[in-house]
Amino acid sequence: GHVYWNPHVDKANIPTYDYSALLYLNTYGEDFQGGDFAFLDDDADRIVYPRAGRLVAFTSGPENLHHVREVTAGTRYVLA
Repeated sequence: GHVYWNPHVDKANIPTYDYSALLYLNTYGEDFQGGDFAFLDDDADRIVYPRAGRLVAFTSGPENLHHVREVTAGTRYVLA
């Protein structure tokens, strides 16, 4: 099955998705550890650190391979 920290493309999991979005409800480093979001580009990972109120929106295709790094402490809350 799908595990959130496995690299994936949202459209491959749900073919009707054209866009994806995340709205963070709590903050990395204050409410939880780990759980940062990473776009996996050929030259480098592009990291988004969760912060309450931060909205991340992106196209759902193979151009945006990504994963969430495993939460190591606390609880990460996000609307997706």
